[in-house]
Amino acid sequence: MFANTVFNAVRNGVQKFFCKKNFTTVPSSSPSCPLKQHMEVDGKCALVVDGTSGVGHAFADELLKMNAAKVIITGLNGMKGAETACEFNKIYGQGRVDFYQTDVGNNYEIKNMFKYIKNNFEALDVFFNNAETHEGGVDDMIATNFNSKIHGIILATKNMKEGSVIVNHTSAIGLNPNSDMIAHSAASTGFLVASMAFSKNKYFKNTNIRMTTLCSELFPSTFVGGTVPPITCDCQEAQRNM
Repeated sequence: MFANTVFNAVRNGVQKFFCKKNFTTVPSSSPSCPLKQHMEVDGKCALVVDGTSGVGHAFADELLKMNAAKVIITGLNGMKGAETACEFNKIYGQGRVDFYQTDVGNNYEIKNMFKYIKNNFEALDVFFNNAETHEGGVDDMIATNFNSKIHGIILATKNMKEGSVIVNHTSAIGLNPNSDMIAHSAASTGFLVASMAFSKNKYFKNTNIRMTTLCSELFPSTFVGGTVPPITCDCQEAQRNM
């Protein structure tokens, strides 16, 4: 139920919080101006990057349980994406979930993803910025785990209305770098710092879009044993140390 916890905290302007023992966040934007009246998920439209597996799949499932009107999930594997959307629609009702195939490591495809949303849906209320890869070389890691998420934030703020929310997701390895995963650690740390910058009041006042960042410590994928050791983090202290 971590997605429910995230949205409740974002709606109420909470600065820092912990989702179960395996999730934590960096500060969310503008606690002095909570947008609770705008952030009821019921009836809203959400875009979940990499919603076919792992954290993205769980987030999409939680949104549907919270009665989101439409959830668009993305993924690289077309067959898997279509099957996932079909499974969701069987559970929650036909037409609730659409699948859009894209490679978020490619900036051109990210732009096309938002064009698709703009051309096919009245509004985008929730964006789960969840691009993540643990494979490939340094360029692949940086392109997906850092560059694509920055472009995602920029394009989302241009295509979302006031009162919407962006939930960024990255690895908690960005808070505790791993010498065996240098590129992944660098990308995650860089994105956390960028997320903090995007969450400042100055940026919020220009967009009126709330933003928070979820750092997960468990991954369903298989890399380096499949897990990152548990981390407990004071978000304000982490920000001071970065």
